[in-house]
This record gives sequence, C-alpha cells and structure tokens, in this order.
Amino acid sequence: MTTDQRVTPDPSNRAHAANPAHVEATSRAAWLVLLLVGIAGFVALTFIVASRIPIVFDDPLLALARTWVAWTVAWRDLSESANIPLVVIGLGMVAWLFFTKRRREALVVLVLLVAVTAGSEGVKQLVARPRPSGTDPNIPGVVYSFPSGHVLEALSIFGIIAIRCWRNLKHAAVKYAIVLLVTLEVILVAVARVALSAHYPSDVLAGFFGGIVALGAYGWLTRPGGFADRTPDHAPDR
Repeated sequence: MTTDQRVTPDPSNRAHAANPAHVEATSRAAWLVLLLVGIAGFVALTFIVASRIPIVFDDPLLALARTWVAWTVAWRDLSESANIPLVVIGLGMVAWLFFTKRRREALVVLVLLVAVTAGSEGVKQLVARPRPSGTDPNIPGVVYSFPSGHVLEALSIFGIIAIRCWRNLKHAAVKYAIVLLVTLEVILVAVARVALSAHYPSDVLAGFFGGIVALGAYGWLTRPGGFADRTPDHAPDR
C-alpha cells in the first residue's frame, strides 16, 4: 500500500509575493542599485577623461562612425530630435503631471530636467575636453565635448516616459514596444553625435551613465511608497 503524497502549495509564499511591504522593499533596492551604478560609472569616466587618460575605444569607433557619411542628413535629423523638441516634450510632461494633480512627481521631473541640463554644462566646463577635430566651429555651444548632453537628456526624458508607460499600461506588448523604441532612439542619437564628430564615444557613454542616474532617481522617488508615488496628491493615504 502506497501513500499518495501531494505537495500542497504554501499559501505563505503567495502572501509573501503579494505583500506590499515586500514589493516596496524590492522596488526601493532595485532603483537604488541602478542609481548607484550610474553614479559610479559617471564619476569613474569623468575622472579618467579629466585626467587625460587615453581611452582605447575612442579613436577607432570615432574613425568608424566618420565613414558613415552617406547618412549625414539622417544623423543631423536624429541629433536635432534630441534638442528643442525634447525640451518641449519634457516641459509638456511636467505641465501634464501638474495639472493632473501629480504635483510631487511634476516637481521631481522638473528638478531632474534642470539637474540634467545644468549638470551636463557644469561637467563640460569642469572637464574642458575639446570636441573631436572636424566639428563645425560655427555651431553654437560646441566648445567642450564631455559628456554628451543630447544622449543624457534623451535617455532621461524618454526613459522617464517609458517608466511611466510601463507602470500604467496594461498590455505587455505595448509596454515592451515603448521600451524598445526608446532604447533604439537613444542609441541612434548616440551614434549620430559621434558620426557628426560632435562627440567621442566616451562622451556618449558618459551621457548613458548620467541618464541612468536620472532614471534611478526618478524610479526611486516615484516607487510605491516613495516621495512622489504615482498616486495623485489628493488621493487618501494607503
């Protein structure tokens, strides 16, 4: 005679997975790790460039990108997409959050936009890295190269939009599509800036790290239970 031994699912496992405190702690830790990784990468790369230590991949990748002259018009269009239109999108998002009563989140996004822009220009002045030779000297604001403000702002603004969509949209296919489009846009902007001889590859890499810092800060502050949780300001405490 054999005994039919069945494994009964432990209800505590399901309770643990659905525990809001567990979800909040996991979210907090993940965003904090992302924030710290971005800071560490950006600080390390800034030290290397400021110390004038040669970066082995800069010259080969810059030379390769300069051979893609057949797409110069496309590179310029992509580069411009991360300029004035991106500023309008960012400020539009702040306005939308404010008027939909998500004012803490609007404040977070506004502060991040200011920090990203001012921080990029401040680091440019601090490091004082000249642009690659061949840059058009008549283009305004091209004195210094490190980091790439276009990549930094594109990843920050489009990334924030992607995070909001991921949290709020129900259809997984749509969420993955938005993340893919944002990733593709940021990568193409980075390639465009190098192909136009406006930046070294390490400049755009620093822009990526800076964008990761902004996304980590946004995600951490707007996580469940965070300072600017997605719940509107007028909603009751949960």
